[in-house]
Amino acid sequence: MRRSLLLGGSAGLALGALSFAPELFAQSGGEPIQDIYAPRAKYALLIGNRDYPNRKDIAPAHKNVTDLKDVLQYYEFKVKDYRDLDALGMMRVLTEFGAELRTVSEANLPGGVAVVFYFCGHGFQSEGRNYLVPAGVDPSSGKALSSSLRLNEDILVALPQHYPGISIALIDACRTDPFIRKGVDDFNQIAAPEGMLVFFATRAGRPALAPISPDRNTFFAGAVVDVLREANGVTPIDDLFRIAAVECQARVKAEFDKVKLTIPPQFPESTGNLRGRFVIRNRELELRRTQKGPALIGVDVAVMEQRWQAIQATLRPATLIRLCKDFERDFPGSEFSQQIRVAIVGAQQALESQRSARLSSDLFTEAVGDKGYRDDLLKALRGDKDSAHRIAIAYRDGTSGVTVNSRRTEQWLRFAAELGNGIASWELSELYNQSGQVGDAARFEKMALDLGYRPPPRLATRGY
Repeated sequence: MRRSLLLGGSAGLALGALSFAPELFAQSGGEPIQDIYAPRAKYALLIGNRDYPNRKDIAPAHKNVTDLKDVLQYYEFKVKDYRDLDALGMMRVLTEFGAELRTVSEANLPGGVAVVFYFCGHGFQSEGRNYLVPAGVDPSSGKALSSSLRLNEDILVALPQHYPGISIALIDACRTDPFIRKGVDDFNQIAAPEGMLVFFATRAGRPALAPISPDRNTFFAGAVVDVLREANGVTPIDDLFRIAAVECQARVKAEFDKVKLTIPPQFPESTGNLRGRFVIRNRELELRRTQKGPALIGVDVAVMEQRWQAIQATLRPATLIRLCKDFERDFPGSEFSQQIRVAIVGAQQALESQRSARLSSDLFTEAVGDKGYRDDLLKALRGDKDSAHRIAIAYRDGTSGVTVNSRRTEQWLRFAAELGNGIASWELSELYNQSGQVGDAARFEKMALDLGYRPPPRLATRGY
């Protein structure tokens, strides 16, 4: 029902520095595989609510804000930070922040603006909506529902979503339901608006865990801060958050292993809808990029770069895994090593999903679609559940340069569902219901519910 409180010392290890050459993200013919943006105008709004009644304080909230502010200012963000805001205060700062952003977004070049919103405090889900609880409100009280801010309707709408830039919402709060009604869970996955990445501290239906010490970070914030501190300005932002998600889970596990407790895992969940890839850097890192460092002993840099380009262009998960492993074997400890590991993990997820969905790899190499489609294709084959779902929608609606194709819609919905997209799983169950495939419909309906997607009320006999 609320954020769990833990005792203990520090847990988890800092990650190594991440080093990649973004100019290598291009095909040999010169056409970029994915546009790489390094935003110049950067803004952040941070809210840390620690004070809650009935001994439900979140001790690390203020430290989270302080530490995240420090690392974002290092990357030259203009940061506004607040602590212990009530509902009116949260709405006021959101309105002011949104008004400021509207004056700058249109004046920047494509990819020129980055926005970060961070909230640490109590949160919950009800009727499929995510709520953020203001300071001073008991999250399990009847007042919480009417006093709390809705993530989609109150928060995300205040952030720019239409310019070709990126808005990032970091939600360090529980996603459990404090209003238990006849065993019905109202948890839900969401789909990010265009130009946005939403990164939750935990999956739908799960608590976000925090130490009881004000001198420590929450596990989620600590992982994000450490990964950002050690990034070198060339790793795509969505890859950084994948690393932070794994690190957060490792820290929670290490903490509980010390006291021999077994709990459901806390694993951050993200949903994104980005075109191209975004990197975060400052003037210091820009200068470092322009200076040539020492060459690896015995390594032909031109060959290494050519191999890296081949990895970036690969459209088959099995081939991507093989190329990445060969690269790591031939160039151990290279500046690409961290990203290679991220690519392998994502490609393994995609390969497993491909097999579960019984898809031929030829499906991935069809010469169709516009630039947005190809961008989503590359991400989907590296484990991005939302990109896979957007491809399914493109085939359903005949957008993104492809024609309507019901068979492809079904295949990509299966692929997205196997990657963990609950919305795709539910849509697939609806397709199977319409065609009378009752067994498949029941399987994917259950998968949708297990993934945290709660469909809108339909038939009373189904229990929701």
